[in-house]
Amino acid sequence: MPHLGLGARGGEARGPGGGGQPRGARSAEPRVPGARMSQLEKAALALLDVFQQYSVRAGGGRRLRKADVKELIGSELAHFLEEIKEQEVVDKVMETLDSDGDGECDFQEFVAFVAMVTSACHEFFEHE
Repeated sequence: MPHLGLGARGGEARGPGGGGQPRGARSAEPRVPGARMSQLEKAALALLDVFQQYSVRAGGGRRLRKADVKELIGSELAHFLEEIKEQEVVDKVMETLDSDGDGECDFQEFVAFVAMVTSACHEFFEHE
């Protein structure tokens, strides 16, 4: 795996009802002075940061629990997924995300979810 050459800074802890405040946010920046990242590189880092903020360390890596997924959707995807507020809908989303059936969402499952949301948005805007 290539070295990303990123620096990280710690953030504030997310409390109950944190209203989108990071739970351990870090800001990735290139270590090379004057280096400019592309939009796609920034988007990839944003995905990494969001997963890091909402996930918990479990087993050999980080995972999103059902409560984490609900909080993430409410804070980070509220404009795209307005109707996902009821626990039953969150349960269905989690069931869809959890491709390996372990009751949690790992990074690969999270990225697949973001890709599905992005694809749905693309289709919506293509037909508008």
